[in-house]
Amino acid sequence: MLTKMLIENYKSIKKAELEFSKINVLVGPNGSGKTSILECAEVLGNPHVYARSITSSVIGGVLLENLLNIRFFDEIVHAHDISKTIHINANFKDVGILRVEVSLSKEKGTRKLTGNSSSNRDLKMELSRVLHILKTNRRVGRRLGGVLADTFAVNTSNSHAVFYYACYRSEFQENIGIIREFYTKYGLQNLRWVPTETQGQYEIIATTSEGVDINLADAGAGLNALFPIVTALAFYPKRSTIFIEHPEMHLHPKLQYELAEFFLMVSKRRDYQLIIETHSEHLLYGLLNAVASKRLLPEELVVYSSRKEQGESVFKRLIVHEDGSVEGGLQDFLEADIDAFLDWLKA
Repeated sequence: MLTKMLIENYKSIKKAELEFSKINVLVGPNGSGKTSILECAEVLGNPHVYARSITSSVIGGVLLENLLNIRFFDEIVHAHDISKTIHINANFKDVGILRVEVSLSKEKGTRKLTGNSSSNRDLKMELSRVLHILKTNRRVGRRLGGVLADTFAVNTSNSHAVFYYACYRSEFQENIGIIREFYTKYGLQNLRWVPTETQGQYEIIATTSEGVDINLADAGAGLNALFPIVTALAFYPKRSTIFIEHPEMHLHPKLQYELAEFFLMVSKRRDYQLIIETHSEHLLYGLLNAVASKRLLPEELVVYSSRKEQGESVFKRLIVHEDGSVEGGLQDFLEADIDAFLDWLKA
C-alpha cells in the first residue's frame, strides 16, 4: 500500500506531501492540480516516458536508473523554471517495494527503488505489479479484434482483449464473476463475447432482463465506459495500489453514487488501495455513507481538497467523522449546488 507521496516542482505543485489510506479521494476545481498527482504516480512507475534513454546500474542492492535527455522538461517543471529539479518520492508498506525516489532535471534524471528483494528485476516487476493508473481513455467499440492479452497487465486500452482471453477459461472464473456480477445488477446478464461474421473480430454481448441479446455498446455510454474500469479492477493483482481518473464520466448521478459500492466491494475482495480523482459529489457521498453505516472506518477514507493559491496547488486533507460528515463541509460541491439553486430562483 502506498502510504505517502512527496512531490516538488511538478507543474503547479511547488511542494505537496500527501498521506494515503485504503480509499482515497481527490476533489477540487478544474486546473487545481489533482491530475498532476496521477501523473506523478505514472512518473514513478514509468519514468522512461519523460526520458529518451535509460541505463541501469546497481549500487549497494539499490536499483538506480539514470534517465538521460529529459524531454519536455520546461513544460512539466514548476513555473517553467529549468533550473529547478523535480522530486517525486513514494513510501509503500506490506508489499515488496518500500520506497521509490525519482529526480528529474533538465540534464538528467534518476530513479531509485528500494525494497525487500535483492534482485533489480524483481524490484521493477514488483512496482509494475502493485502500481496502476486507470486514465480517462475508456470506451469499448461495437466490434473488436485482438486476442492476445496479458492478464497481469490489464489497462483501459486492452481490457476487452483480457476479457476475450479469460472469459471461458476456468482459472479466471472468479475474475470474470466480478465483471458479470456488476453488470447483472444493471439488468445485463451473462456478459460474454461472441464471434462476428468477420473473421478475427468479436463483440461483447449481454442478455437483458427481457431475454434480448444486446451489444455492450448499445447498453448506454456509461455502462460501456465503465467496462475497462470494472475489468481492470477484476484482474489487477491483489494488494495493488490503483489510481483512477474521473470514473464518473458518462454516468447518471444514481450510478455515480452506486459506483462507491462497487469500489468498496472490490477493494475488500481484492485487497486494493484506491486513489480516485473525481468531480462527483455523488460518488463521494456514497463513500461517506459507507463510513456512516460502519462499513468503512473513518481512518480508511482519506479526502483531499485541492485549490490554486497564487498559481500554486495546495492540498488540504479533510477530516472525516464517524457519522460520515466532513469537518468544514464540502465547500466546493455545496457552493455549486447553492449557486445553481439561486440561479434557478432568479430565473
